[in-house]
Amino acid sequence: MDVKIVGRGFRESWLVVGLPDAGLVGAISAAHVVRALGLEAVAYVESELLPPVIVVHQSKVCDPMRVFGRQGLMVLSSEVPVHPSLVYPLGKSVVEWAVREGAKGIITITGIAVPNRLEIETPEVYGIAGNSELYDVLAKANVKSFEEGFVVGPAAVMMKEGIKRGLPTMTLLAQCFLEYPDPGAAAQALTALNRILDINVDVKPLLEEAEMIRVRTRELMRRTAEVMKQMRKGHEYEVPLMYT
Repeated sequence: MDVKIVGRGFRESWLVVGLPDAGLVGAISAAHVVRALGLEAVAYVESELLPPVIVVHQSKVCDPMRVFGRQGLMVLSSEVPVHPSLVYPLGKSVVEWAVREGAKGIITITGIAVPNRLEIETPEVYGIAGNSELYDVLAKANVKSFEEGFVVGPAAVMMKEGIKRGLPTMTLLAQCFLEYPDPGAAAQALTALNRILDINVDVKPLLEEAEMIRVRTRELMRRTAEVMKQMRKGHEYEVPLMYT
């Protein structure tokens, strides 16, 4: 079944992707950027693989997976979990759309769950880049490289497809809880994004309203947790065989 992104983007603009995943780090980050910068919807994802859901905001019917943007910055945000059957076609379609619309590149924000998250006051953010030039960008933004391990889900597909298509692609991974909404991790991911893109998204509301965000997103977290089990998100705890 096809996945289509319907709508036009902005040329020479970065596409930030934040989908429901560990700790909802990507989803919380994307939604906050859209609100903080007042971005308008410019495109939406269409697929029979998406659940039969519509979203109603201020009496207006909306698609659950949309692209918001302005010149220089676009954001793909989802209000529904990404089912395993959607991961590959969605990842490929996002990269194809970004190339077609002349995007500068893709930055995916996701979480990497750590067992001792309760003991971590300020989560670390790690970066993966599709080429050496982008690793220099991460280094200048003081983002540590993710040196060993696995990445599971849409972020992995978009990284592979981006490299294949020659599209600059980065992934930011923030330490987080696995099945508990983590606004603190999202705040750190966006702090890194601010440095990388030289933008100014205020992350204070994520910290000040953390409890309210957790309550508001707990049902999405519950549904996302079910999907993550099917995608083997726990695989990210493992060490690659060649390094054991």
